[in-house]
Amino acid sequence: MPLIQIQTNVTASPGQSNELLAQATEIAARELGKPASIMMATLDAGKTMTFGGTSEPTALFEIEGIELSPEPADALCQQLSDLAEKQLQVPANRVFVKLANVPRGYWAGNRKVY
Repeated sequence: MPLIQIQTNVTASPGQSNELLAQATEIAARELGKPASIMMATLDAGKTMTFGGTSEPTALFEIEGIELSPEPADALCQQLSDLAEKQLQVPANRVFVKLANVPRGYWAGNRKVY
């Protein structure tokens, strides 16, 4: 049950937001080998953020899940950076991707603990 959280200081229309979330979900599902049907994605756009001391466009992708493997990290990070450039016009050098493992037993959904 991976969770994708995107934070950016770039504003996005509802249509852009939905497209960004759909594409991020598709990328993460493919690279993590998980079905998109169990993924949740959120977007916090237009947020007050700085990187490197400036408020130029920037983005943070946080992906959490149970037993995430480090093997797809390079491809996942590359594709999410490409997505931020394409959809948000955030240069790749201003995009961060954070991957976090959640221990089994600390994630629940559909009335059960995983």
